[in-house]
Amino acid sequence: MFEIDFGFHNFTESSPGSFGCPVKITNLFLIPHFEYPALISWQEKNGRNHLPWRHLGDLDDAERAYRVWLSEIFLQQTQAERVIGFYDRVLGKFPTVQSLAATDYDTFFPFYQGLGYYSRARNLLACAKIVAGEYGGTFPTDPGKLRKLPGIGPYTAEAIRAFAYDIPTLSFDTNLEKVFSRYYLGSRFLKLDPAMKSEISGQFAESGYSARLINGAIMDFASLYSKNSKAGIDHAASPFRDCLFKGTLGELEIAAKKPNAYFPVKDSRLEVILHKDHAVYYSSSDAEYAPFFLPPTQDDIRKTVQAHFRDAYGLEVSVRPIHRKEYRDDAPFVSMYAQIQTGIPKFQTYSSTAGASEIGTSNPRIL
Repeated sequence: MFEIDFGFHNFTESSPGSFGCPVKITNLFLIPHFEYPALISWQEKNGRNHLPWRHLGDLDDAERAYRVWLSEIFLQQTQAERVIGFYDRVLGKFPTVQSLAATDYDTFFPFYQGLGYYSRARNLLACAKIVAGEYGGTFPTDPGKLRKLPGIGPYTAEAIRAFAYDIPTLSFDTNLEKVFSRYYLGSRFLKLDPAMKSEISGQFAESGYSARLINGAIMDFASLYSKNSKAGIDHAASPFRDCLFKGTLGELEIAAKKPNAYFPVKDSRLEVILHKDHAVYYSSSDAEYAPFFLPPTQDDIRKTVQAHFRDAYGLEVSVRPIHRKEYRDDAPFVSMYAQIQTGIPKFQTYSSTAGASEIGTSNPRIL
């Protein structure tokens, strides 16, 4: 058993199934201060300073917050390098939140198309209209007001406060969670206790360091050095002196093993459930509800589905990842949801009586 002692009250977490060995974590208050000076030195030499949303110092609050918000929404579930082109393209056409608020989805879609997660695009427009109409074009600084805006959750709210307004806050996403968990607990699989997060946040708020600088530095460190896979991490190159992950050479970080069940995806027929906001479902048959079926493909499945609806029906659709794999009469099938983004569908429409997850196997109701 490994024991980690931080000097206040007792707390124990033990899960050999998850971490490979029991880990006793005690005394989560009065933890040592994080080594921000070492992080800043690392950032100066290695940081991703080419990212366009990092260079907003000369802008006023409204302009800066708009660009921070835009980048943060685009970065949700998407790698930074892929976002740059979309960020520049959208800003070139819609340089202010007012210009974005004044457009409609069909006009906006070609500039966003290809980034995926298309509910983000609709939330962007809805949020822009509220900020332009109710807040005079400037994003609020109050976290409660930010979280009420479409598409903005707790992390994005704190990111806007940190990067746009330099309010001394830490925007805890998976990157910050990983870096602090490894630093204090020795493993990214050991989650930070809420009290520990509060202590870390409180210490940072009193540190005097720029929230804009530190949040960006931690994200860069998580992406470039402290990668998810500990294999290949050079512990000697870590900028920290007291990091437990470094001190134990990553030995505390043991992932739970997942079963590896093979399924012949490339030999599977494609079942596509076409819908609008999971409220309206489109049928390939006029007689009764039926999803759309495509033959197996060796190519990218999502692109294959998109090309089919574009060529056959003149529709642009977004395609979600495969959500079901199963055998039907010994034949493999994979199922996925697709949503129409542009174009006019000419299919029979249905609503589901059993919910979206069962639309393929239940009795939908005709609309």
